[in-house]
Amino acid sequence: MSFDEMWGKARSDAAARQYSSMQLNQLPADGGSASGKKLVTDSGFLRRRATNSDSVRDDFMKADNSATKETEQVGASLKGFKSGPKFSTFMTRWRGQMKYVENLLKNDIAGTLRTSADEYALREQKEKARHSNQNPK
Repeated sequence: MSFDEMWGKARSDAAARQYSSMQLNQLPADGGSASGKKLVTDSGFLRRRATNSDSVRDDFMKADNSATKETEQVGASLKGFKSGPKFSTFMTRWRGQMKYVENLLKNDIAGTLRTSADEYALREQKEKARHSNQNPK
């Protein structure tokens, strides 16, 4: 078989696979996870994760405050230079971006984890009550 024939066959095989090669990942037939591990969570787990997120946010803001303080000192030394106003613009944008990340950590991560923990706690209480009613002592 010549190179042109092999190349043509390889191209046509690849083109044929391109249209029919979509595969969905699936769990094994036994219904278990691929690694054999299962995610088990409860409201306490989610609350601990929210607290960890608060710690990350606090550390992040401490690092930001330190960096901002040092950077503002550099900016103050640039007064009278052409780059002085640009540096001020940079600092304004920096503060806005740090506030955005702080809000993400506070509301979108920790807040959502706490909301989920509350929902889990409610579901846990309902399940406990349901099981208590099914198995009276």
